[in-house]
Amino acid sequence: MRSRWAMIGVIVLTVGVTAVWAAPQGQGQEGAEPGPALSPGEVQRLLDAYVVLQAQEALKLSDTQYPQFLQKLRTFQEVRRRNEQSRLRLINELNRLTNGRIAADGAEAQVRDRLRALDDLESSSASELRKAREELFQTLELRQQARFRVFEEQMERRKLELLLRVRARPRPQRP
Repeated sequence: MRSRWAMIGVIVLTVGVTAVWAAPQGQGQEGAEPGPALSPGEVQRLLDAYVVLQAQEALKLSDTQYPQFLQKLRTFQEVRRRNEQSRLRLINELNRLTNGRIAADGAEAQVRDRLRALDDLESSSASELRKAREELFQTLELRQQARFRVFEEQMERRKLELLLRVRARPRPQRP
């Protein structure tokens, strides 16, 4: 129990320090330069930590469930992230191949290959994600499994809301 609270404390501390570090330095001062921006990987790690903290509460995990759940949740998140990155890479390649001069240069074979690769990826991704979710569910009781599905949807909405808020925030003017 103590190690779990210690880990939560470390996560909260990391999130707090990172948020302060990412905030504009000298906010409110004219001509202040913004602090270092977070990389997409850092943002993803912060969001994953947020999901872990929220999952424990939302699912009412017992002390015995938590370590196994945490391991399986991280695997599930990694599978989802890896497959989404691969999908986006293929979509970007299709965009590149179908726009501008390259499209006119007869890249049909490459486009066909990328479309086939995308179809294959979508099939394998669904299977891999289903397997990771089943392994995660082995650590949960039936009601917790149902709560996890609802929780998962809520977290995706919250992530989008957070990202939209960050994007909508006015950026400091540079001199």
